[in-house]
Amino acid sequence: MKKTFLLFLMIAAMLQLFSGCKKNDVENSDPTPPTDLKMAVFSDPHYHDPSLGISGLAFKAYLLQDRKMIAQSKQIIESVILTLKSSNASIILVPGDLTKDGEKTNHEKMAALFVQLESTGKKVFVIPGNHDINNPQSYSYSGSTTTPVQTVTPEEFATIYGQFGFNEALYRDNNSLSYIVALNSNTWLLAMDACRYKENTTTSITGGKFSDATYQWIIDKLTEAKNKNIKVLGMVHHGLVEHYTGQSTMFAEYLLDDWQNKSTEMASLGLKAVFTGHFHAQDIVRKEVNSSTFMFDIETGSLVTWPVPYRTITYTTTNKLTIHTSHVTTLSGYPDFEEFSRNYLQQGMDTLTKLQLMSPPYSLTYQEAQMVAPLVVAGFMAHYHGDEAIDLQTQAGVNQLIGLGGMAGMVGMSVQAMFADPNPADQNIEINLSSGTVSPL
Repeated sequence: MKKTFLLFLMIAAMLQLFSGCKKNDVENSDPTPPTDLKMAVFSDPHYHDPSLGISGLAFKAYLLQDRKMIAQSKQIIESVILTLKSSNASIILVPGDLTKDGEKTNHEKMAALFVQLESTGKKVFVIPGNHDINNPQSYSYSGSTTTPVQTVTPEEFATIYGQFGFNEALYRDNNSLSYIVALNSNTWLLAMDACRYKENTTTSITGGKFSDATYQWIIDKLTEAKNKNIKVLGMVHHGLVEHYTGQSTMFAEYLLDDWQNKSTEMASLGLKAVFTGHFHAQDIVRKEVNSSTFMFDIETGSLVTWPVPYRTITYTTTNKLTIHTSHVTTLSGYPDFEEFSRNYLQQGMDTLTKLQLMSPPYSLTYQEAQMVAPLVVAGFMAHYHGDEAIDLQTQAGVNQLIGLGGMAGMVGMSVQAMFADPNPADQNIEINLSSGTVSPL
């Protein structure tokens, strides 16, 4: 009898070892009873500590190829953290690109800010973005010198941010940094890692893709949740749904690889809402497969890109999401931070757009780029803000571009698509995740 019992224990241990789940794949022993969940979401903070350099020729050269307020990132993030400390949000979600370029120092400083936030009784949950891990472009800047600095491995990322999702995970994937936490007794947060940091060589790979093993893990967990009648909210850096017509052609690297099929399958298993970032736009889009199968991709813009948004959300026991948008409009040392941040984006996008338009495949002349760039910048800024609306003058310019045909016409149609905001609204709405209907707030 004793031998039989010992054999049973050995078999049970082996099954757990080879089940593909880590040691914290256990049921939550003390779940919070179902109640309205007060949450906040901010994304793509791209934290850059001033100790790594925010002045000098090298840093200025970097800024010429970027549209983000990197030098202001620390101050902006600290401002948002301070606001959230006194908010009623008990859960904070951050869907990736926590750091400028995966610098270990920046990760450690970002984690310290999350510790401060959790000291007020809140819970922070994070997932990596494409900038965050194994990034060969992790640098410090001093004068005219750019110096490589230490980045982090996936294991180090999970250690640094251990108390922000990984350590308390109900389940963890063996093949990525994906995990599940129980937000209460009948709601899971499925935090999905689609970043391709294992493939990084000289630059970080922008695009997102699930390995076959990770995707199977996601499907298995969604199936388990469905069978247990547990609701699931998702979080991933890359978009699961196209946010405007043509995004998958023009900017495919900002959407998950094979997003059409994967979003359909995940929606059919009950994933009705997913919080994303990456494109730096404040945009919500609804994908409908049929009346009962749909998904809302709730993208939150970047804290270092105008209009510097973050969201506060209530997930009710009646399966509704009420979503409000706030913006960082004031910052110490800036008489009008809102105007500063808008001008910073506009000027940065203008430079980047002209360079891109004069390069293949567009290959426009300087004069042509000068004419086209303001329209492209207007389209991007409208999409970044959300609830896009085009004025008559911009529409006339877009119509002129489309009329020219060829490459100019293609650019015109792309700009038109960015202004054609698909339903629903992007800022302040209520989403019924049972019916898929949306109401304004």
